Amino acid sequence: MDSLDIQHLSTYLFCPFYGSIMRYGILLLLILTSPTFAADPEVEKLKARVESLEAEVRELKRLLAALKPVEPNQPGVLKIQAAKDNWGDAGSNDVQAVCKSAAQELWKHIPNRTIEPIMLSYNKRGPMTIFGLGNEKERRVWLNVQGAYWSQYAYQFAHEFCHILCNYREADSSNHWFEESLCETASLFVLRRMAESWKTNPPYSTWKGYSTSLKNYIDDHMRKTEKLEDLTLAQWYLRNEEALRKNSTDRPKNQIVAQQLLPLFEKNPEHWAALGFLNQWDKTKTLTFAEYLSDWHQRVPQKHQEFIQEIAKLFEIKLKQ
Repeated sequence: MDSLDIQHLSTYLFCPFYGSIMRYGILLLLILTSPTFAADPEVEKLKARVESLEAEVRELKRLLAALKPVEPNQPGVLKIQAAKDNWGDAGSNDVQAVCKSAAQELWKHIPNRTIEPIMLSYNKRGPMTIFGLGNEKERRVWLNVQGAYWSQYAYQFAHEFCHILCNYREADSSNHWFEESLCETASLFVLRRMAESWKTNPPYSTWKGYSTSLKNYIDDHMRKTEKLEDLTLAQWYLRNEEALRKNSTDRPKNQIVAQQLLPLFEKNPEHWAALGFLNQWDKTKTLTFAEYLSDWHQRVPQKHQEFIQEIAKLFEIKLKQ
């Protein structure tokens, strides 16, 4: 050790193939215990460099740990995180638990789908799903609820989660009313399912009593929706087609359509997976509603085609084969 050359040692330590930070510690220990180099000023420089590198490694570990929540999802895995936000007297963990429960009522019918992690935030401009991805490749959903109103969180998030499943994007909005209606259908479906599942399997065992609140909330909502009376959905659509194409988020109209679609999804919930084939047409084109449904019908796997035909029949639309 007495004959060890400092310049040679420095070159070895700082070469790009050094292996790990532990090597610095071991060699530094040998240097410090050597009587030849104990007082050498180069030793102090080496010591300072090792301490600096250790600090850099700690910072890298911290940054990597912070990135974990937004790692790309694996097929069939759903990641939802609620920001520590202004949720009133509701904790972010509770908001996250409710929304995960809501999403699961749809997600379990969509095997092998892969979507990015979802970040929930409170925003009075919500509920809304923001176009595109955030800085960490996450889907961003705003909810406009504060306090422990679990039914409202579930209703709003189910709707926004449905937009994500529908491949929401900026494109011609002439038929966007149908996606909005599908997402209202998702809210109805999810709340009705949660009202049952929470009787025995809520996010927390102490929440079983909330199943009644969920049921009352959705029953009241459906009761207040305008009825078709003597009209078929197709007749109603012909009367309202122009208004729907101009205003896709007319909630009373979306809810009328949603209640007509709901029985189809409740009878065969596996067809929620068909939503993954929406919004795939050339977004520079403007389609009629018949063309929109025909495009969807052509893109879905064969097992979903009959279901799309059932939806088309409600509107008395003949699909292009």
